[in-house]
Amino acid sequence: MEKAVAYAISAALVGVGVLILVIGLSSSTPALWAVVALVPITIGIVSALGPA
Repeated sequence: MEKAVAYAISAALVGVGVLILVIGLSSSTPALWAVVALVPITIGIVSALGPA
């Protein structure tokens, strides 16, 4: 059960990053928001693939 929660949190982090990316692309500074979106996406992927 703990592993499922950990993967759900990781997926939520990646989802937030993708949401920031999609919304940020329609803003006035899409490159800035693309870089900002990489932070939660990277954290989510690293936490999902890290040692469990």
